[in-house]
Amino acid sequence: MSDPKSAIKDLLEKYLNNDCTDEEKAIVENWYLSLNKEIPKIEEKEVLKDLSDLHSRLSNITAKKINYVGIIKYSAAAVLFLVAFISIWILNKPGSSTNKTYTQSIEIEPGNNKATLVLDGESPIELSGNQNGLMNKGGIISYEDGTIIKVGQKVQMATLKTPVAGQYKLELLDGTKVWLNAQSSVQYPTQFDKKYREIYITGEVFLEVAKNPKQPFIVRTKSQRIEVLGTSFNIDSHADDGNVYVSLNEGRLKVSSADDINNVVLNPGQQAIIEKNDNITVNEINADEISSWKDGLYIINDEPLDHYLNKIERWYDIEFERSNINQIKLSAIIPRNAKLSEVLESIEVKTGVKFKIEGRRVRVN
Repeated sequence: MSDPKSAIKDLLEKYLNNDCTDEEKAIVENWYLSLNKEIPKIEEKEVLKDLSDLHSRLSNITAKKINYVGIIKYSAAAVLFLVAFISIWILNKPGSSTNKTYTQSIEIEPGNNKATLVLDGESPIELSGNQNGLMNKGGIISYEDGTIIKVGQKVQMATLKTPVAGQYKLELLDGTKVWLNAQSSVQYPTQFDKKYREIYITGEVFLEVAKNPKQPFIVRTKSQRIEVLGTSFNIDSHADDGNVYVSLNEGRLKVSSADDINNVVLNPGQQAIIEKNDNITVNEINADEISSWKDGLYIINDEPLDHYLNKIERWYDIEFERSNINQIKLSAIIPRNAKLSEVLESIEVKTGVKFKIEGRRVRVN
Protein backbone atom coordinates (compact mmCIF):
# COMPACT_ATOMS: atom_id res chain seq x y z
CA MET A 1 0.00 0.00 0.00
CA SER A 2 1.95 3.03 -1.25
CA ASP A 3 -0.17 5.71 0.45
CA PRO A 4 -2.06 4.35 3.50
CA LYS A 5 -3.76 7.65 4.33
CA SER A 6 -5.14 7.99 0.81
CA ALA A 7 -6.35 4.37 0.83
CA ILE A 8 -8.11 4.88 4.15
CA LYS A 9 -9.77 8.07 2.95
CA ASP A 10 -10.90 6.39 -0.29
CA LEU A 11 -12.38 3.42 1.58
CA LEU A 12 -14.28 5.62 4.04
CA GLU A 13 -15.70 7.68 1.18
CA LYS A 14 -16.77 4.53 -0.69
CA TYR A 15 -18.57 3.30 2.42
CA LEU A 16 -20.36 6.61 2.92
CA ASN A 17 -21.39 6.63 -0.75
CA ASN A 18 -22.72 3.04 -0.54
CA ASP A 19 -20.14 2.01 -3.14
CA CYS A 20 -18.35 -0.73 -1.13
CA THR A 21 -18.09 -4.40 -1.92
CA ASP A 22 -19.36 -6.76 0.79
CA GLU A 23 -15.74 -7.41 1.78
CA GLU A 24 -14.94 -3.70 2.08
CA LYS A 25 -18.13 -3.09 4.08
CA ALA A 26 -17.13 -5.84 6.53
CA ILE A 27 -13.67 -4.29 6.91
CA VAL A 28 -15.06 -0.85 7.79
CA GLU A 29 -17.72 -2.14 10.18
CA ASN A 30 -15.39 -4.51 12.00
CA TRP A 31 -12.72 -1.81 12.20
CA TYR A 32 -15.32 0.46 13.77
CA LEU A 33 -16.15 -2.20 16.38
CA SER A 34 -12.46 -2.41 17.28
CA LEU A 35 -12.35 1.27 18.25
CA ASN A 36 -13.75 3.12 21.20
CA LYS A 37 -17.26 4.37 20.48
CA GLU A 38 -15.92 7.92 20.49
CA ILE A 39 -14.34 9.20 17.29
CA PRO A 40 -10.53 8.76 17.49
CA LYS A 41 -8.68 12.06 17.81
CA ILE A 42 -6.56 11.92 14.70
CA GLU A 43 -4.90 15.01 13.29
CA GLU A 44 -5.39 13.88 9.69
CA LYS A 45 -7.98 16.42 8.50
CA GLU A 46 -8.70 14.65 5.22
CA VAL A 47 -9.69 11.52 7.14
CA LEU A 48 -11.47 13.27 9.97
CA LYS A 49 -13.97 14.98 7.69
CA ASP A 50 -15.63 11.62 6.94
CA LEU A 51 -15.48 10.17 10.46
CA SER A 52 -18.34 12.15 11.97
CA ASP A 53 -20.80 10.86 9.38
CA LEU A 54 -19.33 7.36 9.72
CA HIS A 55 -19.71 7.44 13.51
CA SER A 56 -23.35 8.49 13.20
CA ARG A 57 -24.13 5.76 10.69
CA LEU A 58 -22.38 2.97 12.60
CA SER A 59 -23.33 3.88 16.17
CA ASN A 60 -26.00 1.15 16.28
CA ILE A 61 -23.80 -1.54 14.75
CA THR A 62 -23.18 -4.44 17.14
CA ALA A 63 -20.79 -7.36 16.94
CA LYS A 64 -23.65 -9.83 16.46
CA LYS A 65 -24.64 -8.13 13.20
CA ILE A 66 -21.21 -8.58 11.61
CA ASN A 67 -20.23 -11.58 9.53
CA TYR A 68 -16.85 -12.49 11.01
CA VAL A 69 -16.35 -15.18 8.38
CA GLY A 70 -15.94 -12.37 5.87
CA ILE A 71 -13.38 -10.64 8.05
CA ILE A 72 -11.37 -13.79 8.55
CA LYS A 73 -11.24 -14.40 4.82
CA TYR A 74 -10.42 -10.86 3.78
CA SER A 75 -7.30 -10.09 1.81
CA ALA A 76 -3.82 -9.06 2.90
CA ALA A 77 -4.70 -5.54 1.77
CA ALA A 78 -7.40 -5.38 4.42
CA VAL A 79 -4.92 -6.35 7.13
CA LEU A 80 -2.58 -3.64 5.86
CA PHE A 81 -5.48 -1.21 6.01
CA LEU A 82 -6.08 -1.97 9.68
CA VAL A 83 -2.39 -1.78 10.55
CA ALA A 84 -1.98 1.46 8.62
CA PHE A 85 -4.94 3.09 10.32
CA ILE A 86 -3.81 1.98 13.77
CA SER A 87 -0.35 3.38 13.02
CA ILE A 88 -1.75 6.76 11.89
CA TRP A 89 -4.00 6.84 14.95
CA ILE A 90 -1.09 6.16 17.33
CA LEU A 91 1.40 8.48 15.65
CA ASN A 92 -1.01 11.39 15.39
CA LYS A 93 -3.01 11.28 18.61
CA PRO A 94 -2.26 14.35 20.75
CA GLY A 95 0.83 14.02 22.90
CA SER A 96 1.86 10.70 21.42
CA SER A 97 5.52 11.69 21.36
CA THR A 98 5.62 12.83 24.98
CA ASN A 99 3.02 10.75 26.82
CA LYS A 100 4.34 7.22 26.23
CA THR A 101 4.13 5.17 29.40
CA TYR A 102 6.86 2.68 28.56
CA THR A 103 10.40 2.57 27.21
CA GLN A 104 12.12 -0.09 25.17
CA SER A 105 15.66 -0.81 24.05
CA ILE A 106 14.68 -3.04 21.10
CA GLU A 107 11.52 -3.47 19.03
CA ILE A 108 9.91 -6.84 19.81
CA GLU A 109 8.63 -8.54 16.68
CA PRO A 110 5.71 -11.01 16.58
CA GLY A 111 6.13 -14.76 16.17
CA ASN A 112 6.53 -16.49 12.81
CA ASN A 113 6.69 -19.89 11.13
CA LYS A 114 8.93 -21.96 13.38
CA ALA A 115 8.75 -25.64 14.35
CA THR A 116 10.64 -28.88 14.98
CA LEU A 117 9.76 -32.31 13.54
CA VAL A 118 10.71 -35.38 15.56
CA LEU A 119 10.40 -38.91 14.13
CA ASP A 120 10.75 -41.82 16.56
CA GLY A 121 14.35 -42.92 16.91
CA GLU A 122 15.73 -40.07 14.79
CA SER A 123 17.31 -36.67 15.42
CA PRO A 124 15.01 -33.62 15.51
CA ILE A 125 14.62 -31.67 12.27
CA GLU A 126 14.46 -27.88 12.53
CA LEU A 127 11.95 -26.77 9.90
CA SER A 128 12.35 -23.80 7.58
CA GLY A 129 10.77 -20.53 8.70
CA ASN A 130 10.35 -19.60 5.04
CA GLN A 131 7.82 -22.43 4.57
CA ASN A 132 4.19 -22.38 5.73
CA GLY A 133 3.83 -26.05 6.56
CA LEU A 134 4.34 -29.77 6.00
CA MET A 135 2.61 -32.42 3.90
CA ASN A 136 2.55 -36.21 4.43
CA LYS A 137 1.94 -38.19 1.24
CA GLY A 138 2.59 -41.91 0.81
CA GLY A 139 5.62 -42.13 3.11
CA ILE A 140 7.03 -38.81 1.90
CA ILE A 141 7.21 -35.81 4.24
CA SER A 142 7.69 -32.55 2.37
CA TYR A 143 7.09 -28.83 2.61
CA GLU A 144 3.97 -27.40 0.94
CA ASP A 145 6.05 -26.34 -2.08
CA GLY A 146 7.10 -29.96 -2.68
CA THR A 147 10.61 -29.81 -1.20
CA ILE A 148 11.20 -33.29 0.28
CA ILE A 149 12.30 -33.57 3.92
CA LYS A 150 12.06 -37.30 4.53
CA VAL A 151 11.30 -40.46 2.53
CA GLY A 152 10.45 -43.59 4.52
CA GLN A 153 8.60 -46.87 4.08
CA LYS A 154 7.98 -47.87 7.70
CA VAL A 155 5.21 -46.43 9.84
CA GLN A 156 6.59 -44.04 12.46
CA MET A 157 5.18 -41.76 15.11
CA ALA A 158 5.97 -38.15 14.25
CA THR A 159 5.72 -35.10 16.51
CA LEU A 160 5.49 -31.56 15.18
CA LYS A 161 6.28 -28.96 17.88
CA THR A 162 6.13 -25.17 17.84
CA PRO A 163 8.09 -23.12 20.38
CA VAL A 164 7.05 -19.87 22.03
CA ALA A 165 6.57 -17.30 19.20
CA GLY A 166 6.18 -20.09 16.62
CA GLN A 167 3.38 -21.46 14.42
CA TYR A 168 3.14 -24.10 11.70
CA LYS A 169 0.68 -25.96 9.48
CA LEU A 170 0.48 -29.70 8.79
CA GLU A 171 -1.46 -31.78 6.25
CA LEU A 172 -1.87 -35.43 7.24
CA LEU A 173 -1.94 -38.38 4.88
CA ASP A 174 -5.77 -38.41 4.76
CA GLY A 175 -5.96 -34.71 3.83
CA THR A 176 -6.77 -33.47 7.35
CA LYS A 177 -5.23 -30.03 7.97
CA VAL A 178 -3.78 -29.01 11.33
CA TRP A 179 -2.73 -25.49 12.37
CA LEU A 180 -0.49 -25.20 15.44
CA ASN A 181 -0.38 -22.00 17.46
CA ALA A 182 2.63 -21.03 19.60
CA GLN A 183 3.94 -23.55 22.15
CA SER A 184 1.83 -26.43 20.82
CA SER A 185 2.34 -29.91 19.40
CA VAL A 186 0.67 -32.68 17.43
CA GLN A 187 1.76 -36.33 17.52
CA TYR A 188 0.59 -38.54 14.66
CA PRO A 189 1.47 -41.74 12.76
CA THR A 190 2.91 -41.35 9.27
CA GLN A 191 0.21 -43.82 8.19
CA PHE A 192 -3.14 -44.34 9.91
CA ASP A 193 -4.56 -47.61 11.18
CA LYS A 194 -7.31 -49.07 8.98
CA LYS A 195 -9.94 -48.84 11.74
CA TYR A 196 -9.45 -45.26 12.90
CA ARG A 197 -7.29 -42.14 12.70
CA GLU A 198 -5.85 -40.91 16.00
CA ILE A 199 -3.62 -37.98 16.96
CA TYR A 200 -2.46 -36.37 20.23
CA ILE A 201 -2.24 -32.61 20.74
CA THR A 202 -1.03 -30.10 23.30
CA GLY A 203 -1.46 -26.33 23.38
CA GLU A 204 -3.78 -24.67 20.85
CA VAL A 205 -4.60 -26.36 17.56
CA PHE A 206 -7.18 -25.83 14.80
CA LEU A 207 -8.23 -28.83 12.68
CA GLU A 208 -10.10 -29.31 9.42
CA VAL A 209 -10.78 -33.06 9.44
CA ALA A 210 -11.13 -34.90 6.13
CA LYS A 211 -14.43 -36.79 5.95
CA ASN A 212 -14.30 -40.58 6.11
CA PRO A 213 -17.28 -42.16 7.93
CA LYS A 214 -15.62 -45.59 7.74
CA GLN A 215 -12.53 -44.40 9.61
CA PRO A 216 -13.40 -42.18 12.62
CA PHE A 217 -10.97 -39.44 13.57
CA ILE A 218 -9.92 -39.30 17.24
CA VAL A 219 -8.13 -36.37 18.91
CA ARG A 220 -6.68 -36.90 22.37
CA THR A 221 -5.39 -34.38 24.89
CA LYS A 222 -4.26 -34.94 28.46
CA SER A 223 -7.81 -34.60 29.74
CA GLN A 224 -10.17 -35.44 26.89
CA ARG A 225 -11.08 -37.56 23.89
CA ILE A 226 -12.73 -36.01 20.83
CA GLU A 227 -14.37 -38.14 18.14
CA VAL A 228 -15.25 -36.68 14.73
CA LEU A 229 -16.33 -37.89 11.28
CA GLY A 230 -15.61 -34.68 9.39
CA THR A 231 -15.51 -31.23 10.91
CA SER A 232 -13.45 -28.14 11.77
CA PHE A 233 -12.78 -27.04 15.32
CA ASN A 234 -10.34 -25.34 17.69
CA ILE A 235 -8.78 -26.91 20.80
CA ASP A 236 -7.09 -24.78 23.44
CA SER A 237 -5.41 -26.87 26.12
CA HIS A 238 -2.83 -24.34 27.27
CA ALA A 239 -4.57 -24.49 30.66
CA ASP A 240 -4.12 -20.81 31.55
CA ASP A 241 -7.04 -21.35 33.94
CA GLY A 242 -6.78 -25.12 34.21
CA ASN A 243 -9.58 -25.81 31.70
CA VAL A 244 -9.56 -27.18 28.15
CA TYR A 245 -11.71 -25.44 25.50
CA VAL A 246 -13.10 -27.13 22.38
CA SER A 247 -14.89 -24.79 19.94
CA LEU A 248 -16.80 -26.17 16.95
CA ASN A 249 -16.92 -24.31 13.62
CA GLU A 250 -18.54 -26.93 11.38
CA GLY A 251 -19.94 -30.48 11.64
CA ARG A 252 -20.62 -32.43 14.83
CA LEU A 253 -18.26 -33.36 17.61
CA LYS A 254 -18.35 -35.74 20.56
CA VAL A 255 -16.23 -34.53 23.48
CA SER A 256 -15.46 -36.88 26.37
CA SER A 257 -13.51 -36.54 29.59
CA ALA A 258 -10.33 -38.58 29.94
CA ASP A 259 -12.14 -41.29 31.91
CA ASP A 260 -15.04 -41.23 29.39
CA ILE A 261 -17.57 -40.80 32.24
CA ASN A 262 -18.76 -37.39 31.02
CA ASN A 263 -19.40 -36.53 27.36
CA VAL A 264 -21.30 -34.04 25.22
CA VAL A 265 -22.11 -33.67 21.52
CA LEU A 266 -21.39 -30.21 20.09
CA ASN A 267 -23.16 -28.41 17.24
CA PRO A 268 -21.57 -25.52 15.28
CA GLY A 269 -21.20 -22.39 17.39
CA GLN A 270 -20.84 -24.31 20.66
CA GLN A 271 -17.87 -24.67 22.98
CA ALA A 272 -17.18 -27.47 25.47
CA ILE A 273 -15.23 -26.52 28.59
CA ILE A 274 -13.57 -29.45 30.34
CA GLU A 275 -12.70 -28.54 33.93
CA LYS A 276 -10.02 -30.02 36.19
CA ASN A 277 -12.59 -32.30 37.83
CA ASP A 278 -13.64 -33.63 34.37
CA ASN A 279 -16.95 -31.76 34.52
CA ILE A 280 -18.02 -30.57 31.04
CA THR A 281 -20.12 -27.47 30.34
CA VAL A 282 -21.31 -26.12 26.97
CA ASN A 283 -21.49 -22.45 25.93
CA GLU A 284 -22.75 -20.70 22.81
CA ILE A 285 -19.83 -18.86 21.16
CA ASN A 286 -18.65 -17.25 17.92
CA ALA A 287 -16.29 -19.98 16.74
CA ASP A 288 -14.83 -17.84 13.93
CA GLU A 289 -13.59 -15.32 16.49
CA ILE A 290 -11.86 -18.02 18.49
CA SER A 291 -10.10 -19.59 15.50
CA SER A 292 -9.19 -16.27 13.83
CA TRP A 293 -5.57 -16.66 15.02
CA LYS A 294 -4.89 -19.18 12.23
CA ASP A 295 -5.79 -16.53 9.64
CA GLY A 296 -3.42 -13.92 11.10
CA LEU A 297 -5.80 -12.06 13.43
CA TYR A 298 -6.92 -11.85 17.00
CA ILE A 299 -10.64 -11.00 17.05
CA ILE A 300 -11.36 -10.15 20.67
CA ASN A 301 -14.94 -9.50 21.72
CA ASP A 302 -15.42 -8.41 25.35
CA GLU A 303 -12.70 -10.81 26.50
CA PRO A 304 -10.91 -10.42 29.85
CA LEU A 305 -7.69 -8.52 29.16
CA ASP A 306 -5.79 -10.99 31.32
CA HIS A 307 -6.69 -13.84 28.91
CA TYR A 308 -5.40 -11.91 25.90
CA LEU A 309 -2.14 -11.07 27.69
CA ASN A 310 -1.53 -14.81 28.02
CA LYS A 311 -1.76 -15.08 24.22
CA ILE A 312 0.62 -12.14 23.78
CA GLU A 313 3.17 -13.83 26.05
CA ARG A 314 3.23 -16.95 23.89
CA TRP A 315 3.23 -15.09 20.56
CA TYR A 316 5.89 -12.47 21.38
CA ASP A 317 8.02 -14.55 23.81
CA ILE A 318 7.65 -12.05 26.64
CA GLU A 319 6.44 -12.11 30.25
CA PHE A 320 4.00 -9.70 31.90
CA GLU A 321 4.31 -8.55 35.51
CA ARG A 322 0.63 -7.98 36.27
CA SER A 323 -1.35 -5.92 38.68
CA ASN A 324 -5.06 -6.46 39.33
CA ILE A 325 -6.66 -6.26 35.88
CA ASN A 326 -9.19 -9.08 36.31
CA GLN A 327 -12.21 -6.83 35.74
CA ILE A 328 -10.94 -5.15 32.56
CA LYS A 329 -12.43 -6.33 29.24
CA LEU A 330 -11.09 -5.79 25.72
CA SER A 331 -12.77 -5.67 22.30
CA ALA A 332 -10.45 -5.28 19.33
CA ILE A 333 -9.26 -6.67 16.01
CA ILE A 334 -5.45 -6.98 16.13
CA PRO A 335 -3.28 -8.41 13.34
CA ARG A 336 -0.85 -11.04 14.60
CA ASN A 337 1.94 -9.50 12.49
CA ALA A 338 1.84 -6.20 14.41
CA LYS A 339 4.87 -5.26 16.52
CA LEU A 340 4.53 -5.52 20.29
CA SER A 341 4.71 -1.74 20.75
CA GLU A 342 1.78 -1.26 18.34
CA VAL A 343 -0.29 -3.88 20.15
CA LEU A 344 0.39 -2.41 23.60
CA GLU A 345 -0.37 1.15 22.49
CA SER A 346 -3.66 -0.03 21.00
CA ILE A 347 -4.59 -1.72 24.29
CA GLU A 348 -3.61 1.40 26.24
CA VAL A 349 -5.90 3.55 24.10
CA LYS A 350 -8.77 1.07 24.45
CA THR A 351 -8.51 0.27 28.16
CA GLY A 352 -6.40 2.91 29.92
CA VAL A 353 -4.03 0.20 31.18
CA LYS A 354 -0.37 1.27 31.05
CA PHE A 355 2.63 -0.85 30.06
CA LYS A 356 6.39 -0.51 30.62
CA ILE A 357 8.69 -2.68 28.50
CA GLU A 358 11.97 -3.73 30.13
CA GLY A 359 13.78 -6.16 27.81
CA ARG A 360 11.39 -9.09 27.40
CA ARG A 361 9.46 -8.30 30.57
CA VAL A 362 6.48 -5.93 30.54
CA ARG A 363 5.07 -4.30 33.64
CA VAL A 364 1.32 -3.76 33.71
CA ASN A 365 -0.08 -0.83 35.71
